[in-house]
Amino acid sequence: MTKRSQFVPIVGTGAAAAMIFNILPFFVGRAAEAFGLSDGAAGWLATTYLAGFGVSSVSAPLWLHRLGKRALGRLLFLSAAVLLAAGGMIASYVAVLGVLLAVGLVLGGLYTMSFLLAAEHPDATRALGVKLGGEVALGALLLALLPTLIYPAFGFSGILGALAIVLVSVSACTHFLPQHALETGNASMDHAHFAMPASAGLALGALFLFTVGQASVWSFVERAGARAEFDASAIGGVLSVAVLFGGVGSFLAGALSDRLGKAMPLAGAASLYLVAMALFAFGGQFWFYAGAVNLFFFSWLFALPYLISAIAGLDDSGRATSLVTASLAFGSMLGPAAGGELLERGGFLLLYFSGSLVTAAAYAVVLGMAVRQRLVPRRSE
Repeated sequence: MTKRSQFVPIVGTGAAAAMIFNILPFFVGRAAEAFGLSDGAAGWLATTYLAGFGVSSVSAPLWLHRLGKRALGRLLFLSAAVLLAAGGMIASYVAVLGVLLAVGLVLGGLYTMSFLLAAEHPDATRALGVKLGGEVALGALLLALLPTLIYPAFGFSGILGALAIVLVSVSACTHFLPQHALETGNASMDHAHFAMPASAGLALGALFLFTVGQASVWSFVERAGARAEFDASAIGGVLSVAVLFGGVGSFLAGALSDRLGKAMPLAGAASLYLVAMALFAFGGQFWFYAGAVNLFFFSWLFALPYLISAIAGLDDSGRATSLVTASLAFGSMLGPAAGGELLERGGFLLLYFSGSLVTAAAYAVVLGMAVRQRLVPRRSE
């Protein structure tokens, strides 16, 4: 397999597994309309899906190695597609919750698989950047097509059906997977005395907090525009462009890799994030809203490869890396529910303040490690 073809399954598995999260503001907004949900209930709908995603992510290292990569990938793609297609035929909110929980369980395994494939690449930072860029490219395409072509004609059930079709199409990437099984690092996980370094555990906690803060805001970005009475099609356009802008951030992180170290890129991302939150809170006008959404998603996906590769650099055993997806999944799971509760209790200002506080703390932890310990970037083999 050529070096370029190695990226095909990395990008394909990641993009398919992350697509619901990347369209989450639109997904939550349309579900709220379809079922007449409050902000809190809409947040819990997203959390139900992400709960399945998180449980699967935690357990995935225990079972992903039991099948060959190609067979495993095809099984996960097909299972998720069938579940979403079935969900599109159900009109009950409770039944859809069950379907989303099951889909989360399947796609959590697929997302862990994508991270392990990226971790096998000689340049992990670049592989992660390209992977995340591919994920948001698919998300941007869906945000451009679903609000204009699918939802007006077929409603929320049409969204689920369209996502099933996407999964079947993207499953072609499994052709580029080898037959042998994934290396999941179980050997180190089976021996409790091979504990990961405390610094790696702290960095994983920071990644969890970072994801909680980001997901709590991202889940309600569409609702923020709607409450401000901005045009619905304009909001959809902003979300689509923002996801593409996030892809630019991921690809830029992959291109830069560790040329500037980790501290400088992370400090830049944190600065852009704070500007975005100020625009969200105090901008008021549509163009401030559009700028905030784009800066928010760019800073998020530019920082993420550096945060993940920093964790990998702190633990040579690979045990911490195997828990990255769990940190992302459980952070994403808690974020929407927390965001919905904050909205109901104090409105968007409380949401933005709380999200900023949590995310800034996460940045401070990893930046402190990067400056004090001078994290060594992975070398290409």
